[in-house]
Amino acid sequence: MRKIGKYYYMRKFTSTILFFIIALSVFADEVKFTAQSSKVVAVGERFRYTLSLNAKGSHLQAPAMSDFSILTGPNLSQSSSVQIINGQVSQNVNYTYTFILIAQKEGKFTIPSAKITVNGKTYESNALTIEVVKGRNNSTANTQNANNNNVNSSQIEGIDGEDLFVRLNVSDRDVYQGEHIYATIKVYTRVDLAGFENMKFPSFDGFWTQEIETPSQVSLVRENVNGKIYNVGVIKKTLLFPQRSGELTIEPFDLDLVVRQHVKSKRRSIFDGFFGSYQNVKKNIKSPPVKIKVKPLPNVGKPADYNGAVGDFSFDSEIDQTDVTTNDAITLKYKIKGNGNLKLIDVPEINFPPDFEIYDPKITNNVHVGAGGASGTKTIEYLIIPRHAGKFRIPEVKFSYFNPALGKYKTITAKGYDVEVKRGEGDESTSVVSKGISKEDLTILGSDIRYLKTGKINLKKGEKYFYASLWFYLSYVGALILFIAVFILRKEQIKRNSNVALVKNRKASKVSRKRLKLAQAHLSSSKKEEFYEEVLKAYWEYLSNKLIIPVSELSKDAAIDKLAERGVQQETIDAFFEVTDICEFARYAPAGEETEMLSLYQKALKVIDQIEQQIK
Repeated sequence: MRKIGKYYYMRKFTSTILFFIIALSVFADEVKFTAQSSKVVAVGERFRYTLSLNAKGSHLQAPAMSDFSILTGPNLSQSSSVQIINGQVSQNVNYTYTFILIAQKEGKFTIPSAKITVNGKTYESNALTIEVVKGRNNSTANTQNANNNNVNSSQIEGIDGEDLFVRLNVSDRDVYQGEHIYATIKVYTRVDLAGFENMKFPSFDGFWTQEIETPSQVSLVRENVNGKIYNVGVIKKTLLFPQRSGELTIEPFDLDLVVRQHVKSKRRSIFDGFFGSYQNVKKNIKSPPVKIKVKPLPNVGKPADYNGAVGDFSFDSEIDQTDVTTNDAITLKYKIKGNGNLKLIDVPEINFPPDFEIYDPKITNNVHVGAGGASGTKTIEYLIIPRHAGKFRIPEVKFSYFNPALGKYKTITAKGYDVEVKRGEGDESTSVVSKGISKEDLTILGSDIRYLKTGKINLKKGEKYFYASLWFYLSYVGALILFIAVFILRKEQIKRNSNVALVKNRKASKVSRKRLKLAQAHLSSSKKEEFYEEVLKAYWEYLSNKLIIPVSELSKDAAIDKLAERGVQQETIDAFFEVTDICEFARYAPAGEETEMLSLYQKALKVIDQIEQQIK
């Protein structure tokens, strides 16, 4: 009995030890970040390069892969598994980043480590060495194709450059800076197409772009081109807005077209004419580069309040009420309607009465993009709270734009409003009358008249008089000095405020933070595209105001040079443009997780603070 008990306790002790070992191994699971790929590939062969992570990560830094062509990537996928062992539930989640690469030349090439952040800590993957060998020769390939198509020997028919080509067509090659260009990428064919692969779109450097929705399936329609009939398909449609003057070049569009070709072969049976007589062949084609001449906007007749609007617009205002009581809300809207670079237009400056509390405007862009440009309405909505009673004037607001069709600037005006504010019940705020004296001041004035004593008065000479005394003259001199100082300071303030560029420079950080608050609102509403666009606009507007360079003339290279000249550290400059690159990438790729967007938002604020501290 004692022996049985002894074995029982030994088994129990062993089970307990094993349990703790398993538990410790579970809790001690380390973050694993590994790279995988084929070790040997052929020239021209497509292959996968994957990065696997067993935890939720952010800020992936892909390795340099200059020895390979990147077709797609990184494409993120997620997999999870659940295990139930002895009633204990455990879940494993894996994240995979996939790249599709093409080997370009023979040799041994190393893909260095990738980096990713998990819970604030950076992890590196393993590096990979890939050997690229010579591709299969034509005879081998033809033999395999022939076997696949039941043909022993074959000869692929040549394709004339006039039978198959691709073009990037633009609506105009001579435009003003900020004027829209309608660009289409089309494929023209007189042969049988089976599909498209490996499309590489131009970067449109120097342009601000707006994508025009196109069907996912390319439909071919017949067109007459120089007397020849082609089947033509539209691959991509884009609106381009040149952001700097000079000659801009749009890079070629590159893709592989899969052509269904007839194979010449020796017949072995009567059925060879029906079966196995076609095969798919890839052909790489490129569009020729397109040069655009961009004219600078003229300085002659340029209004002082011009802020980069190009197109043809109207400008109106509307207010919901003009007779209110204190602390009532007033809604004031300004609407810019027309065709042009609506999304790039800044909010016009409005001089509201100081007695009004003004909230940041809500900006809504209802814009349609098409072959005719970007048309629609930009609405700027203010919420106004009058805090004091009186009669106030919201002035007229001017809006200036450049009309490229006329080649000149135009200034239009939205009407102003007279607002009468009455004191609300229980409101102790001061009323304001027309001459600028408050009722409170009138009360003080009434009590300031001293009581006139009647009856017999006993007069005697005082010992000291203020008039003509030393203090009298000193107060005179002091008042004069104070008046001169106030006059000089006021004059300097007016001078500084008249310099619009200097005012924008001083308020650059404040304005950018307002825009970033709007980006934060988009983040809270899970509007990912609007979030990235607002952060991007906030950053470029901040640079424009801080460096006193119009947005329409601002480029990345110029900004880097200016920031460096003014003492901003290179690390801060790199961080700034890392934010813009992420936002630009997000416009053409699936949006990131909300945690990544929040991290980007916090980084955007931090980088602006660093520039404010470092810039001279």
